[in-house]
Amino acid sequence: MLGLLDVYTVRARLLPALIASLPLGLAAFLWIPNFMTTMKALGIGTVVWLLAATVMAQVGRDSGKRREPSLFAQWGGSPTTRLLRHREARNKPLLERRHAQLSALTALRLPSKEEEAQDPGKADEIYETCIVFLRERTRDRKTFPLVFDENCNYGFRRNLWGLKLFAVTLAFVVLWVVAGYITIFVQGNGTIPTAAIVVILGNIFFLGSWIFYVTKAWVRLAAESYADRLIGACEVLSGVAAPVAFRNPGSSHNP
Repeated sequence: MLGLLDVYTVRARLLPALIASLPLGLAAFLWIPNFMTTMKALGIGTVVWLLAATVMAQVGRDSGKRREPSLFAQWGGSPTTRLLRHREARNKPLLERRHAQLSALTALRLPSKEEEAQDPGKADEIYETCIVFLRERTRDRKTFPLVFDENCNYGFRRNLWGLKLFAVTLAFVVLWVVAGYITIFVQGNGTIPTAAIVVILGNIFFLGSWIFYVTKAWVRLAAESYADRLIGACEVLSGVAAPVAFRNPGSSHNP
């Protein structure tokens, strides 16, 4: 199945879904009549896991994209747009260089510091237009491997964060079901099955990772790394691309 998917889909969409649905794969082991039939347990658990992940890949992507604007609003705008603003410039000479490069590449006149201060909304529209241009011109991952890698990293983290509520809820449900399973099993056999212990420990680790590690700040780090790489592609494009008249085909909310 993985061979039929492109690299971005696997890294940014399928992997978050596989991680989020992992409790289902673990829990499936408990329902095998004889847990000692390892191959059978692994087979059924893997099938359940992959089927759940295939569905969740789309859910995670949609959830991540739907919640992305709220992240950008909290950050004061998308990371790529913010890197082109005069008012947020960390390195003014570099910003001037990027503006000059983008102006030459897109045939657009980027706003001055005074023009941006006078109309920030209009300035952001021009910056977003430049970002659309850069995204379209950097799709060749052989020419821009770092842009592609950082885009995959950001997509992975954003989609994983988008699945957080589902994943945490699923883990709690699985723990509750396993607790009931243990109660029934112990009453009949007097011992806790090894599989149940593995599932419980796995879900506790799983919950801790989701709650404390998969956060907005974690997503932001990847978004800003992607923004740096995307805008940094101006150095390559300005040496190989002729000026292109370009107009914004529509608003964009990617970093």
